[in-house]
Parts: sequence; C-alpha cells; structure tokens
Amino acid sequence: MAQYTATAFQWSGTHYNAQYNVSHTATFDDNDNSYQGGGDGDETISIDGGAFGSTVSAPYAIDVSFTDTGGEPQEETFYFFNTGGTWYFLPGPGSEFTVGATLGSYQSHTTGWDYTDVICFTPGSLIATPLGDRLVEELGIGDLVITRDHGLQAIRWVGHKTITGARLYANPHLRPIHIRKNAFGPGLPCHDLRVSPQHRMLLSGGDAILQFGEAEVLVPAKGLVNDHSVTVDFETTQTKYIHILFDKHEIITANGILTESFHPGAMGMEAIEEASRAELFEIFPELKIDPASFGPSARHVIKVNESSLLAL
Repeated sequence: MAQYTATAFQWSGTHYNAQYNVSHTATFDDNDNSYQGGGDGDETISIDGGAFGSTVSAPYAIDVSFTDTGGEPQEETFYFFNTGGTWYFLPGPGSEFTVGATLGSYQSHTTGWDYTDVICFTPGSLIATPLGDRLVEELGIGDLVITRDHGLQAIRWVGHKTITGARLYANPHLRPIHIRKNAFGPGLPCHDLRVSPQHRMLLSGGDAILQFGEAEVLVPAKGLVNDHSVTVDFETTQTKYIHILFDKHEIITANGILTESFHPGAMGMEAIEEASRAELFEIFPELKIDPASFGPSARHVIKVNESSLLAL
C-alpha cells in the first residue's frame, strides 16, 4: 500500500460561499494512485493523524470559484472525498486557496481523480549545460547543468508524469502554458517553451523591486498568461511533464530564459507518483520525514494574483 498526504478543508456541507479558517492533513492509504471512493475497498483515510477510516461515496473533481485571501476572484479544480460521513476537499498543488479564503459557487465537475498533480517541464525544452543546450528528456542523474547561483550542478533525481488527453479534457487546469519565442524580449525565450501551469519563471526589473522589494522574483507560468505571447495550450492532445532536482533549489536556463528546478516542498511532493517518490526518498531520506528540510526557494515566490503588479 502507498500513502498520500495533502492539505484538506472540511466542506461546510450544503452550501458554498463560506470562509475556511481551518485546514486539516488528510493521509490516504491506497494501493494505487487514483481515488475511487466507495467503489474501492482498499482505500482508507486518516484526518489529522487519527485512525484510518473507510472511504465512501463517489470521488469528484469539481471546478469551483472562490475568493483568495487577497480578495481576488479565482476558479480552480478541487478534489472532493467523503470519510466518516464528512465531506472534505483538496486544493491542487500551488493553489491560491489557503486558510482564510472563501469558497464560491459550483461550476462543473467530473468523477474520479488522481492523487498526483504536476510542476515541471515538457519534452522539447532545451536546458543549458556545459555541453550546450540539451533536451530535458535526454538528461539523467549525474548530468551537469548550468545554474545561476552555484555554477555547474549535477542532477540528483529525474521524474516523469504523462497526462493523457482524457485527463487534460477533464482537468483543463493541467494544460501546459505556452510561452512564445521573444515573449519577454528578444531571445527570451529563444524558442517556444511549454511548462506546467505552476512552473515558475524568473522575472526582474524595477517593478519587482517596487512591488516586492526583490530584484528578482519567481512567478507561476499561469500568472503570466496574456492571451497573445503567453497562452494556455488548448491544442495539445496529451503531454508529459518532467522534473529535474538538484541538491538545492536552483535557477536554471530553459530555451534561453531563466526558470526553476523542481522544489520538493509539501505541495511539490504531491506532484510525484509513487514509484518516483520512493526513488526520491532513497536519495533524500530526510524528505520522507520533513519535506521542508530540502531548504528554501532560490528566490522570492509571488502568487498568481500578484503577477499583475509586474509590467511584462
């Protein structure tokens, strides 16, 4: 059996439009990476470290509107489950829904969901290495990559996750973000780049200093969407996301633009499939006890709704 842990909120029951001031830790004990509800007798769930109880009802992936703690309207897919006669929901990795947010109204839903989500590159991305630009899908453990802060660093772990066309259709928030050539200036990027929505790009300039007191900030790709040079890729029929990890969170170059390596924080760990996670724990056993032990992000991270403060 495998266990999956995520931040959950107890649904108010018969209505939305409620503020959520308390979060819970939900740990799923399962024999696969999909939550199937009452139809799977192998699933049990513990809330806040309590006893593992049965899982009931159907699993729902529901598109819901909400207002984040900054007062900004949002819409995302949340994952609903029922245990002990109580409904809970899980925001996805990197969600703007946190303690203090107000859940809005139902938009649409599908039945069934996986425990994993994704924060990573897509095949075809060119990563700067001492041997020149190399396709991310051809890189492996031990290969050297040029980093912004620490020179040449060896890759310690690589993970992959394929997203099928059916899943992209049912979960449009998983679709890649398409950053077109020259979107941020000549050669930035030098070729079109596709990354997952929560993958973060490094931006700098006067606005970053003025708004955040930082010369450089990391911005989630979905916060850069402008409907012309940065768009959601609605044409792809399926995609593969690729994670590359170093000893520390690093700033690296992909298609000529500065971006991040994978950071296995609490939400990042949820993006990794069971087999890849087991391999990661062999390399970094301390992460199994405390994902935060990996260390901080390489730069200040801003939220999706804060990206509008930057002139792009």
